[in-house]
Amino acid sequence: MASVYKKNNRIYISYYDQTLGKSRDRSTGLAFSKQNMKTAKQMAKQLQDLLDEQKVELRSLGIEKVTIQGAFDHFKQINSDKHPKTLYEYDWFYERFSETFQTEDPCTVINKRSTEAWLSTTRLLPYSKNTLHSYCKVLRKFLGFLFEYSYTPVFKINKDVILRPEVKAIITFSDDDIKTFFESLGTKNNNFQTTMYLLFYTGLRPSDIYNISVADIDFERSIFQYYSEKSKEHFIVPIHDELIPILKSRCEEIVEGGLLNYKKISNIGKAFRRYIDEDKIKLTGKGYNLRTFRKTFISLAHDGGMDLATVSKLVGHRQITTTAKFYHKLNISKQTTELNKLVILKKEQQNENQEK
Repeated sequence: MASVYKKNNRIYISYYDQTLGKSRDRSTGLAFSKQNMKTAKQMAKQLQDLLDEQKVELRSLGIEKVTIQGAFDHFKQINSDKHPKTLYEYDWFYERFSETFQTEDPCTVINKRSTEAWLSTTRLLPYSKNTLHSYCKVLRKFLGFLFEYSYTPVFKINKDVILRPEVKAIITFSDDDIKTFFESLGTKNNNFQTTMYLLFYTGLRPSDIYNISVADIDFERSIFQYYSEKSKEHFIVPIHDELIPILKSRCEEIVEGGLLNYKKISNIGKAFRRYIDEDKIKLTGKGYNLRTFRKTFISLAHDGGMDLATVSKLVGHRQITTTAKFYHKLNISKQTTELNKLVILKKEQQNENQEK
């Protein structure tokens, strides 16, 4: 029960906060006197009535009393099979989140107001828009988990405080750079050549092709299988005709085992950067990386009229909406190109207007 007491000639109320799971003290703002003590007791009773109502409400909602740390440990356990990079993002978010929220407090302190306040301060950090968006993305996933397990009452975040990602231009290899890139590839070893051709002709991620073995390739049916570390799924995809001789040459060289020879996936990126930087093959485009192969593949598929569902299957997107977002950006680019082909005024009229 809420009670009153005197301290430094002032009157305070002591009560048990159900949401925090611990005792709290609150000043009444009243100086000590007999009359004020009566008033303070009435205030304490009103506060207790409010706390009792809150307690009943939490029970009716089936809210579990669990600490933030306990909930996050449960969250990590449920998502333990995620990619190491994803798990790193979760820990990175929680480090920032726990700077504001005490980890030993119950999850019920995570409410609409406190969450929106956290987002408002987070957006002031000197990070890129996409970095801030990553914080928001993990937060929303964590909140969904808290709601699912009734660790805190459900609430909706105001859309105005949501941290949006920066929409960057899609970078793909130009036709000239594709030609230069592969014409210069003959000086490199078979391992690197096979890797680059695989990325270009499949549109797959480096993590998708990293563990492909000779046994995974069926030349009779022109297909190969792979396991996606990102989506945790097995896929079977066809082999492009121009890729078949490249793969046959590599298989004949190594006979069995892993198709590619890299100690770590990250070494593929290092080898690529070394090739375009140190070998100085003079590409005209900027900002190329391994993901450029995937974007270029989807772009070429789009330009070739390949349907959305087929492209989604080929590149291993779990949801077709992911491919659709990419296609939408390409459509905008294509629309701009097509729009500029439209001659609204004849050149003669344009010249006349300029002279006037």
